[in-house]
Amino acid sequence: MFRGGWSITSSESLTRRGLLGGLGLLALGGCGFRPLYGGGESGEVRAELSQIRVALIPERFGQLLRRALTQRMGQSIGGPSQALYELRVAAAQQVEGVGIQRDGTPTRVRYIGTANWLLARIGPPRETLATGTERAPEAYNIPPNQFFASDSSREFAERRLAQTLAELVVTRIAVDFRRREAGAAGLAQGAPTPAAPQPPPVVQSLRPELVPGLTPAFR
Repeated sequence: MFRGGWSITSSESLTRRGLLGGLGLLALGGCGFRPLYGGGESGEVRAELSQIRVALIPERFGQLLRRALTQRMGQSIGGPSQALYELRVAAAQQVEGVGIQRDGTPTRVRYIGTANWLLARIGPPRETLATGTERAPEAYNIPPNQFFASDSSREFAERRLAQTLAELVVTRIAVDFRRREAGAAGLAQGAPTPAAPQPPPVVQSLRPELVPGLTPAFR
C-alpha cells in the first residue's frame, strides 16, 4: 500500500499542458503519426492496456477514478479475467473554498486531485514496471440558496477530476509501453555493430642523423 508522504512534482499548468500534449498525440493518428494507444497495426499498446487490472481504490472518489481508469483502457468495470499487470492507485483531494463572502461562506470550491500510481507485472516473480504521481485541478461554483444545484455541481466536478487524472495515468502508462515496444523492435532487428576504435599510431623517436637537413647535436 502507499504511504501518505508522496511528494507532488508537477504544477497545474504543467499538468494541463501534459494532458493536452497526450491528447494531441492521439489526434495525430490520421496524419501518419502512430497513435499512442494503437501500438501500430498490431495494436500492441492497446492490447497491453487491456491486460491491466486496476486494484480497488478506497472511498467514493477512488471508485470514480477506478471506473474512469478501466474505461480509458477499454475494459469493463470488472477488469480483465486473466490480467498480466496490476495498477495500484492512491487518490487524494485537496479542497479549498474561494470567493469568501462576508458571512464566511464560499462562492466557489477548488479541487486539487492527486493520483500516486504503481504498475507491476503480476508474475511470479512480481516486478514493478513504472511509478508516477499525477496532479490535476478542478472547480465548481456554489449558487446562492440552491443546495441541490450545488450538490450536482460538486458531483460533476469530482467526475471531471477523476476523468482527467485517469487520462493522465493511462497516457503515461501507454507511453511507457510504447517505449518498451520500440526497444524490443530495435533488439529484434539488430542494431549495427559499431566499428572497433582504431588504436592510436605509434610514434617512434627519430634519429637526427637519418633526417635530411637535421643536424645531430654534439655533446
